[in-house]
Amino acid sequence: MTTGMFVFLLIGIVVIGYFISAHNTELRLRNLVLAQQKVCEANFDKMWKVIKQITHVSDTYLETFKEIYPQLIAGRYQGKDLAFIMEQNPTLDSSVLRQLATAIEANRQEFFAQQRMLVARQKEHSTYIHSIPACMVLLSAEEIKITVITSDYTESVYASGKENLG
Repeated sequence: MTTGMFVFLLIGIVVIGYFISAHNTELRLRNLVLAQQKVCEANFDKMWKVIKQITHVSDTYLETFKEIYPQLIAGRYQGKDLAFIMEQNPTLDSSVLRQLATAIEANRQEFFAQQRMLVARQKEHSTYIHSIPACMVLLSAEEIKITVITSDYTESVYASGKENLG
């Protein structure tokens, strides 16, 4: 084998090796982004199930409270002046509302962290497929479209460039 053929063969092996490596890296990054998108969907679903479960408990509690409260105090004050001042009437337990607020905050923070990871992974994939030399061998690689959950309010603020509070 001549030196020229050996060099040509060596260059061919390196190019094919790099192509395989670039393809595998792109595939790994693509799968990470798609998996993270599923994690975000599952996390969003979990967040709403937790909130719904707590609010169902509080809705049930409030409905029960509204039903029994009038019965508890009915007829107590007939013929008695200012008796309600001396008496301790049932009160609405605010611990359910505190539990709800805590659950909402914790789940929203976790969801935000998952969304942030999704955006970072999508950026890593995009940077990889557009950088040299990967872009020269990954000609058919496309950017991955992701869904980032936001609100109409946020979109209108970004569209106008203004946030008018108050």
